[in-house]
Amino acid sequence: MNQEQAGDLEFAWFKKYGATYKIKGTFGEDILMTSDAKALQYIIRTCAYKFDKAQGILISALASSGRGVLAVNGTTHQRHRKVLSPAFSETQLRSYIPLFRRVGKTLITQMRNAIDEPGKRLDMHMWFGRASLDVVGEAMFAYKFNSLEDEASEMAEIMDQLMDGAATMSKTLRVGLWVLENVPALQVLVDYSPAHLHRRLLQFKKLAKGLAKRTVDEAMMEASVDEQGKDMLSILVRANQNGDMTKKLSEDEVLSQASAILGAGQETTTSTLTWLFYELAQHQDVQDSVRREIAAVRARVGESPFTTQDYDGMEMLNAVIKETLRFHPILGVMSRQAYVDEVIPLGEPIITADGQRIDHIPVKKGQLIECAAHGYNRNLTVWGPDAHTWRPERWSKKLEHELVVGIHGNVMTFSGGVRGCLGWRFAVMSMQSLTAEVLENFRFAPSEDTKLVRRRPGLLITPRLQGRFQEGIQMPLSVTPL
Repeated sequence: MNQEQAGDLEFAWFKKYGATYKIKGTFGEDILMTSDAKALQYIIRTCAYKFDKAQGILISALASSGRGVLAVNGTTHQRHRKVLSPAFSETQLRSYIPLFRRVGKTLITQMRNAIDEPGKRLDMHMWFGRASLDVVGEAMFAYKFNSLEDEASEMAEIMDQLMDGAATMSKTLRVGLWVLENVPALQVLVDYSPAHLHRRLLQFKKLAKGLAKRTVDEAMMEASVDEQGKDMLSILVRANQNGDMTKKLSEDEVLSQASAILGAGQETTTSTLTWLFYELAQHQDVQDSVRREIAAVRARVGESPFTTQDYDGMEMLNAVIKETLRFHPILGVMSRQAYVDEVIPLGEPIITADGQRIDHIPVKKGQLIECAAHGYNRNLTVWGPDAHTWRPERWSKKLEHELVVGIHGNVMTFSGGVRGCLGWRFAVMSMQSLTAEVLENFRFAPSEDTKLVRRRPGLLITPRLQGRFQEGIQMPLSVTPL
């Protein structure tokens, strides 16, 4: 869409037409767009499998990650989710705290090496992207990408290009996806597209599946001698072996989880941390407040590493994370499709073209629905009159929401219900740890180029410089060691 910043058009349309309206898609299809909390609760939570992922999104997920949890619907999705769940238990997640801290220390060392003067301009999207990749890689496969220390890291380069490509998907590729969606017989061609982005996707899947195959083979051997790997994939393999034979995942399904989790986990954490430090650079008072909070806990625990209780007790740190997740979702919309005829209730009634006031919308099977994450996350009815302002202080008191939509802080960034992100807690814990480590060691301020940063619209919402979009995703900030 032609807009300077992601969401600008939708925000204007929601203001003009209400929280729910109908638009025409790229190829003339009717699309229902909503940021209505009651409608979203019904679609995402109450009737999640009646309003499952749209076919076009499933095809995109199949192309990017294979037949993993992101590319399946209904009972197949339930089967995948059940096998994956043990890898994200609270006990398992706590075991990753040393990993988060170790990667944080490496990040600090490498950033210090890159700074030769106070106020050095650093691209924080690059730094957080590599740190997130190292975290997710080791947690997922017990494999060290070492992308923070290896500038020529193959996986880091592929992830950068994939994120950049997904954020600026060409019209040609959109047409291709539409054809695949509407001509099922051609879906077998999904792995043979000549598009540059798709070639990089194939490289990513091949590399991720190769690492996953190694981990799975080792996990199978360990199981025979009662040894237990602690990485997510090893846990998944054991859960799959011990489960109901009729509900097991195939080897291809198991291996496909690797690229699904690696891609989704790395992108969300990178994006949120990037925008978080952008906002802290703009709001020095908030940055100082979070740093003082971290220093107070440090004074109490000394050189001992922070625990999950320490992180969860840092109210301002968590407020900043939640507010950034609310204000800067990486996905602007989540596409759903009605798989049965249904009636969607509205919390914010609308006026139809013929003047009727309605609080329910009947939809037919096949209806496409765009659940507007950024629209809901800035819905004035939900968040108040300052919803379009980044203000972490709103989280200083418990927010009472009449309707539960999102899985964390009631924001839609991690979705909700049975489709809610399995790794949301892992992502939040890694953000807590990396943010605390970095703020203890550096001060951030806007650089000369920061004023050019725009939320570039695309499949992913990413930071780019106005007038210099061709330079790719970047977040230039001024960084000074403490």
